[in-house]
Amino acid sequence: MAILFLPRVICLLVILTLALPAVGRAQDKAKKLEATLRQLEKEIAAVRGLAFKKPVAARVIPRPKGGTKGVQGYYSLKDKTLYLYDDIPGNYGRGVLIHEMVHALQDQHFGLKKLHDASSTDADLARAALIEGDATFTMIEVLKKEQPKVSAMLKASLEKAKNLRNTFLYTSGAQYVKRLKDKGGWEAVNARYRFPPDATAAILSPEGANTITLGPGRRVGALAWIEHFADHSDARALVINAVKGLIADRIVEDGVTKSWQLAFNSREHAVRFQNAYAAFEIGQHPKVEMLHAPAGVRHWRLSSGKVHGVSVRGSRVAVVSAPDGPAYRSAMERLEGPLNLSVWSAAEKRHLSFGELADRLLNADLVCIGESHDNELCHRVQLQIIKALHARDERLGVGMEMFQRPFQDSLDKFSRGDLTEDEMLKATEYRSRWGYHWSLYQPIVHFCKTNRVPLAALNVPKELTAKLSKDGFNKLSPVDKKALGPIDFQVKAHRDYWYDRLARMHGKAKVSEERKERSYRVMTAWDEYMGASAAAFQTSRHLRRMIVLAGSGHIDLGFGIPGRAAKRTGGKTATVHVAPGGDMTKLTAAPPADFVVVVR
Repeated sequence: MAILFLPRVICLLVILTLALPAVGRAQDKAKKLEATLRQLEKEIAAVRGLAFKKPVAARVIPRPKGGTKGVQGYYSLKDKTLYLYDDIPGNYGRGVLIHEMVHALQDQHFGLKKLHDASSTDADLARAALIEGDATFTMIEVLKKEQPKVSAMLKASLEKAKNLRNTFLYTSGAQYVKRLKDKGGWEAVNARYRFPPDATAAILSPEGANTITLGPGRRVGALAWIEHFADHSDARALVINAVKGLIADRIVEDGVTKSWQLAFNSREHAVRFQNAYAAFEIGQHPKVEMLHAPAGVRHWRLSSGKVHGVSVRGSRVAVVSAPDGPAYRSAMERLEGPLNLSVWSAAEKRHLSFGELADRLLNADLVCIGESHDNELCHRVQLQIIKALHARDERLGVGMEMFQRPFQDSLDKFSRGDLTEDEMLKATEYRSRWGYHWSLYQPIVHFCKTNRVPLAALNVPKELTAKLSKDGFNKLSPVDKKALGPIDFQVKAHRDYWYDRLARMHGKAKVSEERKERSYRVMTAWDEYMGASAAAFQTSRHLRRMIVLAGSGHIDLGFGIPGRAAKRTGGKTATVHVAPGGDMTKLTAAPPADFVVVVR
């Protein structure tokens, strides 16, 4: 079923009967509608905490022949007008009107056109649930005093839903908005329009989903998995509970073999998904041969000879549907085996083996590995490099952008065993100051702790970056400038690169010279601080080699952390750009680092 967003239209499908008065009869409908609109604007604004910027325009129109009977009205993004069909049952009218007026309010404040999409990708469905859920929850809040039973809409569940998509958009969406509002007021809801949810799992999870990226490939999404298992009652219940902990998935296709990778918040969620998948598959194919499998794996052969299976490793799940046993084993090995890497050396202008890459990096005193923060493949490459260099020379430290310098003592205590992982995360305020899913960095941090590799907190305190971003470097107080330390703003190549990058980021929009310079100074201050952190740590701990993990923007071309750290230590640097699923031809034409690693 297509998403309930129609092109340029936002609509309401009434899913519960509301005992509400009619808008009015045909002869005086326009006059009554106008009066009702103005009164409801006041009521909605009082509940929602947002005033209408201009009066809402509305029209009553005949229902088109063949039109969807469940749709009672819609708000048009094209002409900013609310349309109500003239055959709306009297007990629906007021609720429909409130719902559509909230869409007008959303559009006036947040600009729904940029959020609105008629497609059914997981991210689009998540945004649709925010928009429809907000309208539904606000409608309930406006009506609940005169119609207490309207709150029953919040109690509908996906487990029993006849129309999963509608229930997700309106009920799950409203539940999501209510959680946001209960936790942080309406401002927390408003903030979601600036930073909208990008996955349906975020709508379904009580805590919200902190999503990651597993690698190249289309995402399925929590709602699509529920819809896939919907016809099997046991599997449906299991998968609904499982995907509340879903943080990523992707499709990996190889000819007739189809594979999926999924990541969850916990092993418990992963096992629930495995059980749901097995229940559904065996229910669909009762005559299956269960095959012997190691712990954590369940696989079976269908009567057609096809082999299907699902494995759990920690909080990660691999699913394979293959035409035969050899193809199944090959697909599982690709999903769970070593990384598929392609390495390019900019200096030598040739491909290297991973062993050759490690040999080259041993020539550097400072190795900086760029990342896309939410991409798991980047962090797996980082860990593989750390392990390879540590195996050859243990005298190294690892500096991480993910922790802020004032919390260095807490990292040291964790490394010594004086703090548990949970205590360290709390002490460093990791989740509020960095926020990317901890599972991305956990293997790296655990390897370092186990092997006594010291960890360095590199980043600028959040309080200082907030001032930098808001006011720019020039308006910082003398105290704040002293905290940042000396900064060299005279690296012309860095400034030229940043000006060009900023222009490309904004496309055709013109960026003033003042804005370019301010942005350059903010980025440079940030890079300089982290470079100083890495240099001071390496020197004070008497380390032969330092490995820095940070966003690619701080490392590419060596202008940021690498050059500014090396200026302090006099050491030799090497930079690595990790590109999950990247185009090696384009990357080698203008390499962003000394070494480029494409991983799939």
